[in-house]
Amino acid sequence: GQSATPMEGDPEGDVASAMLNADFWEAFAERRPLHCAGIAARLPGEMGLDTLLDAMARGGELGATTAHKAGEPYMRDSVFMAYLDQATLSLAGAERFYRPLLEICDRLGSTSFDYVSARLVLEPPGCVGATLGADADLFAIQLRGERRLSIAQPVAGLPVSMPRPKPLLAAAMQPGDVVFVPAGLECRSSVVAPSFSVQAASKASRPAPEGPGPTVYALLSLRTGEQTVEASLGRYLNDLLRQSALAQETDGFLRSAITRRTRAAGCDEAQLSSAAAEFASKVSAAGLVQHYRERMRRLRAQQTADATTSAANAPSKPAGVSSSTVLRVSDGVCAHCTDGSTAAQFKRGTETLNMPIADSASYLITDLTDGAPHKVSALRCADEYEKICVCQILVFKGCLEIVQ
Repeated sequence: GQSATPMEGDPEGDVASAMLNADFWEAFAERRPLHCAGIAARLPGEMGLDTLLDAMARGGELGATTAHKAGEPYMRDSVFMAYLDQATLSLAGAERFYRPLLEICDRLGSTSFDYVSARLVLEPPGCVGATLGADADLFAIQLRGERRLSIAQPVAGLPVSMPRPKPLLAAAMQPGDVVFVPAGLECRSSVVAPSFSVQAASKASRPAPEGPGPTVYALLSLRTGEQTVEASLGRYLNDLLRQSALAQETDGFLRSAITRRTRAAGCDEAQLSSAAAEFASKVSAAGLVQHYRERMRRLRAQQTADATTSAANAPSKPAGVSSSTVLRVSDGVCAHCTDGSTAAQFKRGTETLNMPIADSASYLITDLTDGAPHKVSALRCADEYEKICVCQILVFKGCLEIVQ
């Protein structure tokens, strides 16, 4: 692959150029992590609540969104249920759903790193994701919430009696901060200590819960296994075998199976040498570089095409519940819940649904028990993402209905 080279210019507001500053290139050359505070400050404001959950839901339909809990895959009926069960949601190919990430990936890829892809991660409050072993150079961009990062050499393979590696970098990540993590290092995160409280709202009888929200960050892969010399050479040789104009005899010979057994049984050494020489004449360093550049160009073009298709197929507004949706208890349903409760009751005729809930969701359900229409954004819940997930699940179950 090509060597990473600095980008020229630093236009105001260009996050990609701000990320590739002089300090970054020094850290990149020395293969050490780097924390850059606030250089992506405009991104958090462009990642709206509804945009993120809609992208996660659409990614789930395409198989791009996965859920993990305690480092293991966690399968539920929907991303909403997975999030409510304290699972971390991860959206691969996030640039297809989030235009600002696509612009950063395209600029980094077309000028410095050939091809860059993004992953969007949503962690519930208090959740600590599994240790990240960077198998590629990464940019980690904090978009929402706060967390502490510790980056060090991996502990895998070290004897138990040996001291653990000291952190190469410890950083408190705020929205808009960026960290560069070189390949081969381990990244551990911890959440800022939660401090739940309940403050009085406009009505003394309706306390408003407060507490830490979720953590959202993006991981940009700068160099992946597909860009190594080994992978690039293998793809180059494979394409040469399929596409090169070889002599018919050579083409047929190379398509046949040559094993130790067939060679020992009398494989024609002269034919083997002739075929190898003809094929080797098609191979060149310049050809490998050109093949690599064309392959990266096609990947970037496909990345842009996928994002365009995703945008064209996206609904003009979220298909499900959003912060602007107006909800009420479904017609014929009676709901009962109290602040701080761990259960909610929904009754229709002679049927009763006793639903276990997190106490943090009790406040918003209590708001809805009056039967009146409520805008989702006005419901009480410390975690705005939890609020939408709870409402969406209750709509799925027929307990709530969207007011047209």
